[in-house]
Amino acid sequence: MAAIVWVAIIVARAAYLQIWESGQQGLLSQANHIELVREEAERGIIKDRRGVPLVTNEWNEEFGRYQRKYPYGSAVAMVVGYMSEVTESELGCRLGICYPLGSYIGRVGVEREMETVLKGKDGGVLSEVDAGGKIVRELGSNEPDRGQDVTLSIEVGLQEKMYQAMKGKTGAAVAIDMRGKVLGLVSLPTYDPKSLEKYLSDTSKEYFLNRAVSAQYPPGSIFKLVTAYAGLATGKITPETKIEDTGEIRINDYRYGNWYFDQYGRKEGELDLERALARSNDVYFYKVGEMVGVDELTDWAHKFGLGEETGIQLTGEIAGLVPSRLQKERSTGEKWFLGNTYHLAIGQGDLLVTPLQAARMTAAAVSGRVCRVSLLKEGVTECRDLGIATDQIESVREGMRQVCAPTGTAFPLFDFAPYVLCKTGTAQHAGQKSESDLPHAWITVAYPGENPEMVLTVLVEAGGEGSATAAPIAREILEYWRNLNK
Repeated sequence: MAAIVWVAIIVARAAYLQIWESGQQGLLSQANHIELVREEAERGIIKDRRGVPLVTNEWNEEFGRYQRKYPYGSAVAMVVGYMSEVTESELGCRLGICYPLGSYIGRVGVEREMETVLKGKDGGVLSEVDAGGKIVRELGSNEPDRGQDVTLSIEVGLQEKMYQAMKGKTGAAVAIDMRGKVLGLVSLPTYDPKSLEKYLSDTSKEYFLNRAVSAQYPPGSIFKLVTAYAGLATGKITPETKIEDTGEIRINDYRYGNWYFDQYGRKEGELDLERALARSNDVYFYKVGEMVGVDELTDWAHKFGLGEETGIQLTGEIAGLVPSRLQKERSTGEKWFLGNTYHLAIGQGDLLVTPLQAARMTAAAVSGRVCRVSLLKEGVTECRDLGIATDQIESVREGMRQVCAPTGTAFPLFDFAPYVLCKTGTAQHAGQKSESDLPHAWITVAYPGENPEMVLTVLVEAGGEGSATAAPIAREILEYWRNLNK
């Protein structure tokens, strides 16, 4: 029987082109013919970390196939992605998976990245059929092999809260645990996989750009965490080293000011590391950058995972940019000068990061380890120890605690309990063409402060000050997470 089935399959395969060209699934003859009726395999579903289905299947009698359903719509779109019908160039088989005419395939997100896992293997019945269309005999059959389910590390309730908190803004929010597992990831504006057509026809708002992983931004003052560690690790400063806030530094015709002096005309005296972090004092970090030098700064930026992909299972991730002497000379033909070091030390200049990289950087700042990022609940995460002394980590963490405490910069979190560790950022960017154009607003938070379990990073494009715009969004999300885990 098996031999007959395989002979029939070979014969049917030889007539493949003829079959599809004619719209029939059989080998035509003057009398009987062989007909192969395909039975579609059900696709695996995508679940959150608690087993809640984020994507399901529903059998459609009219079309005779399964249809994907996205119950959480836009809230999870940038994570799960969507599917569409295969193109002519995608017809056929590869990696043991076949795509006949009318099949659907994952295009972005988890639907694409986990395609070979989610996509099952179709079955079918091979029969001999007479000229009248009546089945003479069944030659063989294969049951469809259902695709495997995929369980993600995200918490759908948190995901929805992040989406709601960011609604109406342009930007991204990312939450990861201390091992690099993604708890939530949103990018706005976004699309609804249940009604793709209207979003595909409007390219003005970049609905399909995942700003969490596929867009890069100057990090501004959140990068001062890296500058602090570069100073400590090289021995150029200690936590007790004091630097005077002069309000500004002038080098020939160039001026490098502190934000507080520029806005209020005031100076802050001598500051140690913890106070400099709490106040986000630019002059302090200009001087640390000068002491450390560009080469050490870029080296530590790379150690914190900047300038490289995080490893997340999403399409379109970019590496960002960590500038260096060589990179500047090659791209502009100009030499690196001290002013470039000042800009780099406070997260400006040519430095560019993704919001996901910023979250991973923050997790490293409070733990001393950089971890590969994963969207899968059971995904393997690899962490590398940065070799930072415990007392140095404690000093930076204390500075971050003071950022979110009275006299720090993150005033919306002053009374948040339990206390958190954070850093705000207000980043100038190339899109600012006039005084009315606002900087990007950042905040990155480790919660809870005593023993962090999660890092939350919020970016609002052209949102203004991080403390005024990003921090209230972060607080709303943190309140939900706190109440969920009581």
